[in-house]
Amino acid sequence: MVNFLDQFSISDAKAEGSSENTSTISALLGGIGSDAINASNAQKIAAVFACINVKANALAVIPIKTYKRVGDRKEEDYTNPLFSLLRYAPNDTLIISLYKKMISQDLDLRGNHYSQIVRNGLGVIQSIHPLVADNMEVSLAHGVKTFKYNGVPVASTKILHIFDIPDVTGTKGISRIEYAKECLQFAKNTSSHGNRLFKNSASPSGSFEIEGSLSQEAFDRLKSDLDKKWVGLSNLGKPLLLEEGLTFKPLDIKNSDAEWLESRKFNREEVAAIFGVPVAMINDAANTAYGNLEQKYLEFSTGTIFTITTILEEQFRQSLLTPQEKNTTVIKFKYNAMLRVDTATRGEYYKTRFNTASITPNQILGYEDENGFDGGDERYLQLNIATVKDVNSGKNLKKGGSNNE
Repeated sequence: MVNFLDQFSISDAKAEGSSENTSTISALLGGIGSDAINASNAQKIAAVFACINVKANALAVIPIKTYKRVGDRKEEDYTNPLFSLLRYAPNDTLIISLYKKMISQDLDLRGNHYSQIVRNGLGVIQSIHPLVADNMEVSLAHGVKTFKYNGVPVASTKILHIFDIPDVTGTKGISRIEYAKECLQFAKNTSSHGNRLFKNSASPSGSFEIEGSLSQEAFDRLKSDLDKKWVGLSNLGKPLLLEEGLTFKPLDIKNSDAEWLESRKFNREEVAAIFGVPVAMINDAANTAYGNLEQKYLEFSTGTIFTITTILEEQFRQSLLTPQEKNTTVIKFKYNAMLRVDTATRGEYYKTRFNTASITPNQILGYEDENGFDGGDERYLQLNIATVKDVNSGKNLKKGGSNNE
């Protein structure tokens, strides 16, 4: 079996031009705004990393099931090769939960995820391998999507292409980083400013005053002492020896602390909104009541995660199934896995479904990874707790009903 990745010479090294003037200006300005936001450095923004991680973790825990249609019903198709690939491991070196995290991270940072689909001579899928999104070129010619990986053309049947924010042609996705560069650049600059401030302890906490002038020798000693003994968090609070009548006058001015902290909070709220994550889920629960937290989590599950899983289901069907399989095979995410962390909600969910005969005791036990029991496959209705079969046959109905008139 030939893996077309072997044919590509992948090079991550890219020439990066630099100029002495740019470096000097960057050093003088402390780097504020000097680095353009991209997929790599955006992750260094705490709020961005937190949002990406929250979404990736949420997607990772939702299992993917492969079903076959049997009449009006569907049953898990354990014999389908996709069942194992999408449930446990897409290839020999990657487990499915990490693969789903890679998909989520690619969508958030680059707007596109690409995977190689490896089939045998009979066209049966053997494995799925994630590709480096930055190395892929996508174009649309005469209504047909074409791919080039490291400049080498690749058949579209060998590529699984997933995106959630389409460009104007619907050919490929647009990164949230591209959409929100201005906001993220401000967040990065605010963070960098704060980091440099605390690293150097450079807030103007006071001024030195003297009657007359300070000798050059005394000035040099003062400057040297400040650099060596006062700069940095570890030196905060240390005494400073002054000479030649020099006095220190504290200033009631800080690093615009309130404004700076408020801007940090605003940044987190904007970044969270960009990624569709409740700000409380990235450790910012200020002024958020518990009931509101629960509602926000529900919105995140149904609005953000449900949208992503729906796109994945549809793209899996489009790219992984043959025309014949599309009529008989169904790929679905099992959302009840998201209830596993909430026993109260899970119990109410099972109770409601059990009382409406939409689930059996054995199915409930199966969802809880517990063994079933004989007779546990019956369905029950909330009518004297009778089985559906008995209700349909007229048994256990109260006297006076239409069947007894």
